[in-house]
Formats: sequence, C-alpha cells, structure tokens
Amino acid sequence: MCNDVKNEMRELLLKKARGYDIEEREVIFDKNKQDTGKVKVTKKHVPPDVNAIMLVRNLIDNNKW
Repeated sequence: MCNDVKNEMRELLLKKARGYDIEEREVIFDKNKQDTGKVKVTKKHVPPDVNAIMLVRNLIDNNKW
C-alpha cells in the first residue's frame, strides 16, 4: 500500500479514536418553500469511537503502528 494512503488511513483512524467536531449547514426556507438566503449552522461533537480506540491500542501494543 502506498505510504500516502497509509498515512491518510492512520490519520482518519486517530481522528475517529479521538473524536472530532463538525458543522452542519441547513438552508432556511420560508412557508412558501422559497430560499430565505439564511443558513443555519449547527456545531456537533462526534465522540470517540471505542472500536477505533481498541484498534489503535492493539496496533501500538503489537508494534504495527
């Protein structure tokens, strides 16, 4: 596997193991379903994933990281 892909997969796995924040954007429409030009932004936290944490730990413990 290419080193770039390995590094990207490693970063994605760490992100999932640590948890991260995202922004969701929603266009606001009026009662006539016309675009109001407003966008509602909601910030959400995605918590750490236990399976990702265990996988990272196993990889580190087995010197495969």
